[in-house]
Amino acid sequence: MSSDPERPIQPQVVHGPHHRTPRRLIAMGMRPERVLALVIAAVLIISMTSYDVAGIRNMQRNPITGVDYVPVVEYVSARRLPGQKVLVALPPPAYLAFDSTDNLIFLSSPITRKRAERYTRLTKDGNYVDYWTGVDSIVDTAGLCRLIQSTPDLLILVDTPRLIADWAFKGSMATVINGMTYVRYSAPGGGMVRGVSPVASRTVRAEELCAMALTGNLDENATDSDGTGTTDSETEPDVAEPTAVT
Repeated sequence: MSSDPERPIQPQVVHGPHHRTPRRLIAMGMRPERVLALVIAAVLIISMTSYDVAGIRNMQRNPITGVDYVPVVEYVSARRLPGQKVLVALPPPAYLAFDSTDNLIFLSSPITRKRAERYTRLTKDGNYVDYWTGVDSIVDTAGLCRLIQSTPDLLILVDTPRLIADWAFKGSMATVINGMTYVRYSAPGGGMVRGVSPVASRTVRAEELCAMALTGNLDENATDSDGTGTTDSETEPDVAEPTAVT
């Protein structure tokens, strides 16, 4: 069979593998504000981690900050009668032990001292309460005297360091506590449970201070040795109020 010289010869098309044109990789630059945010976040994480680790180590070395109130609140929790009022210098441990704020009262300090300013708050109805638990707060010697005189089964949870500290009870409050109550239980470190003394056992000076306080003739902040209310342990050094409990 002869070929037709006028018939165009069709070129053969060879189909090989399909090759795509390589894409150019475009480097995406990170914005400066994003970099700064990441750096700040990293610094905060490192700082918080370091702080937590240091705090854990400190708790391991010194598990209790200040006076340990656990023994005294446990003592009271095991013996407290229904409805019995408890006046305490540190309400949080008592609240945790009693599982309630019922009949719990906070012994602050005279209202003009830093302890009362820091750990009490004034409610809308004009009452001072504990900043953390919200229980009523004693902020003057008159209130302390009224409570002791009207509540013969009152239990008072205090500690030696606060009784001798001028930012806490040193002065008329300490003298009234020492002169109108007695120690029922004491724990290592200075924590104690005190009960109300019979009238015949109360000191003359404590009674005088109460009379002055109830008539508005008492200087709440007097802590000197002129008979206005220093404690028997006045020579012991003052300690700073712990920042954590508690």
